[in-house]
Order: sequence, then structure tokens, then C-alpha cells
Amino acid sequence: MRCSPSLLLLVPLWLPAGLAVAAPKYQIVNATEFGKAFVAQRQDARTLSAALRLTLSDITAYLGSAPSSYRAYSDSRDPSSGGATFLANAGGVAGVALKGLVTCKIGQKGTRVAVVMIRADAPPNEFGRLLNPEAPNTPAAAASADGKAIATGHAPLRTYSFPDGTGTIGLAEGWSTNGESCLRMVQLQGPGNEGITMGASFTVVTPGARFRAPGALVAQFTTPAEVLQAVMPQLSQMGLRQGEPMRELDSVVTVADQQPYSPRGKLAILRWGVTESSNNGSRAHYKVFGQVAITPLNASSFTMRLTGARAPEANFERDLPVMLEMINSLKTNDAQIRARNGQALAAQKNWFNNQQKAHKAQVAAFDAHNRQWEASEKAFDARNQRVEDAQNTRARSNDNFDELIRGYRTVEDTETGLKRSADLGNVDKIVDDLNEHDPGRYREIPLRDEVDPLR
Repeated sequence: MRCSPSLLLLVPLWLPAGLAVAAPKYQIVNATEFGKAFVAQRQDARTLSAALRLTLSDITAYLGSAPSSYRAYSDSRDPSSGGATFLANAGGVAGVALKGLVTCKIGQKGTRVAVVMIRADAPPNEFGRLLNPEAPNTPAAAASADGKAIATGHAPLRTYSFPDGTGTIGLAEGWSTNGESCLRMVQLQGPGNEGITMGASFTVVTPGARFRAPGALVAQFTTPAEVLQAVMPQLSQMGLRQGEPMRELDSVVTVADQQPYSPRGKLAILRWGVTESSNNGSRAHYKVFGQVAITPLNASSFTMRLTGARAPEANFERDLPVMLEMINSLKTNDAQIRARNGQALAAQKNWFNNQQKAHKAQVAAFDAHNRQWEASEKAFDARNQRVEDAQNTRARSNDNFDELIRGYRTVEDTETGLKRSADLGNVDKIVDDLNEHDPGRYREIPLRDEVDPLR
């Protein structure tokens, strides 16, 4: 059963079956029930802007109305390459809603043009159907350096089985991988510095996150292209610390937005460039075509998942169709995956049960220790209280003797707080006389209560 993220690169053009190709110079290279893909070699456009303008006119004539949106772009590193994305309706305003892509490459023998349209309501997995080995050629297959069509058809892929039995993937001649499982990130290495990464996943926190682990990736949750541009320099710095070359991102272009896996997520097909600078001063430029998905985890973090095909700029267009075939050749062994998931679940339950037992034993030991400690604390507190009571009793006895020697005692006015000393022998009579006119206002305070009150 096929798994893996399916890439949308110059995917075929999905149109109603009743429409016919109006311009005979366009050749249909792929078709499904959701659309078709066309390629053409123009001799009437020697500049990128002219090719895009003339192709817009062809699309307008083909659909019967002009696209509602036609956004052109050019490759910042290759002025002879560019394209446009567009939105349109087949058969007029009330017709079928479409989205499409145009790519152009100026060459010595003319301008190569690929036009792709897809029904706006096409399921995301329809892109993968057009890129599998059984499908006809896609416009990506027509992207050779000299302008000649390259048939992707059946690339000579040899089957690589993942050691854990979870699946297989096809490898082209000269390609290799040390992947252990298709349930984790898979990396393929090509013979000429090409590379494929599938299922790379990163956790990203937003700038306002209250907790940020050291070395965490930081970016705003915006669009896949903007997140990629924010995260890649941080990944480059991490790689530098591990001895990897510096990687600088450039010319990030959103080819198409796709239906995300999660309702709150975002998914897009991107093209971008990467310049790698090694420690010896050498520099190499690569082009990458990939799918980037971002999915929120909570209010302050999200995941970025990436699948991409990378090759040196000079060979990228030639190698891309074969790289896409390898990506889409990934198949899973569902029975083995279920078995491994069952084993993992059983192991997890066993681990959890053992952890629970260990935790209960630890809690019981901790409770016994606490009870012993509490009993010890109570005994210690009782001993301290007895000592304090004995000390207080001795102190009050000493206070009585000192007061007797001193010969006076304090009398307090309870309303004003004013205190006076009175002769110890007459203090009782003095307080009684004072209270005769204002009962309860005056009281005598023995020295023992002033200095060492009862505790």
C-alpha cells in the first residue's frame, strides 16, 4: 500500500472531459479524471515575460475566459526560468473552478512551456496518482536541459526493503539509503550529491512562548514558505556546530497550496534554492522541490514536517522526475506495521505496569518514611516544649524574686496604655482606689508577666 507524502510538482491538468486542446502546439502528456497536463515548445517568445504573456493568452482562449488571478515569478538565480500560478473557471464564470501552474524555460532551441491545471476540488492524493510509475509522463518529465522531452515512465528502480519489515522503496541506479524503517524519517543519497528526505519533522515554538528549551527552533505560525525561511537558517547554525557546511536559503516560491492533514494546519508545495559553503571555501548551489506542512500543537508551538528532493542546480530538472518516482514508490507493509504497533503498545503497557508497581512501592516507602519522620518530629517537639516550659517556670520564679527585691510593680491604665510604677506593698490598695471611680480601668502587671509570660 502506498504511503509517504505525495509531492505536487507540475502536476497534470484536471479539466472536464468535454474540453479539447485548442492550440495544436500543446501536447497532452498526462491526464486523469481530475485534469490534464500540457507541454509545448514555443518559437515566438525569446524572453520570459513574453512567454508568460503569450501562455496567458493561450490559457484564456482554451478556457473561454481569462484567469481571475495570474501571478508570475522568476527564478532569482536563473533569469531564463520562471512561471506563474493562476485561478480560473473552465467554461466561464459558472464553470468548473480550477487552479493551475505555468513553468517556462528559455533555451537555445526555443522556449519550453509546461501548463498544469487541476480542479480546485480535487483530492490531495490525486497529485500522487499522476506521479506514480504507471502514470504517463508529467510536465516535470519534459524539463531537460536541452529542451528535449525526457520520458520518466518506468525508471529502473530496484526495491529496497526496510530492515524492520515496515515497507519498501525503489532506488534508482547509484542511489542508496541506510533507512531502518519507513515509520521514521527516510533519507536517500544519490550518486552526484542529490538527496531525498522524507518525513523530516521538527518542533517549532513561537517567539512569545513562555517556555523555550535551549536550542529550540523559533518561528511565527504563518505560511509554510515563511516558516521554512525562518527555520532553515537556525538548522544551518545547528549543522555548523556539527561540522556540516553552511546552508543559505534563496528564491523560495510557493508552487501550490494543498489541503492540510489537520483542519488547523497548512500544507504547500515549494521550490527553493540552497547555497552550501564548506570550510575550504567551495560553494555549491542546489535546487529543492518539496512539500512542507505546519500543524499547531498548542498556542505556542507547532510541528513542521518536510519531504523534499534536492539536486545540484545544473542537474535538477533532469533528476527531479526520477527523484519523484522514488518518493512515490514508497510502500508500507500494513500488516507488519500493525504487528509492530501492537508489539510497541504491549511493550508500552508492560513498561507502564512496571512503572506503576515501582511507583506504588516508592510511594509506600515514602509514606512509611514520612510517618516515621512525623513521629520523630512530634517526639522532638514534645521534648522541646517540656524544656521550654521548665525554663519558663524557672524564669517566672526568678522574676518574682527580682520584683520582691526591687520593691515595686507596674500599674497600667488600660484605656490610655500609660504605665506607672507603684510600691509593691501598697500596689493592691492603689489599684483598688483607682478602680473605685472607674471600675476595671487600671490593672497591676507582675514582673513575671511582663518579662516571661506564660507560653
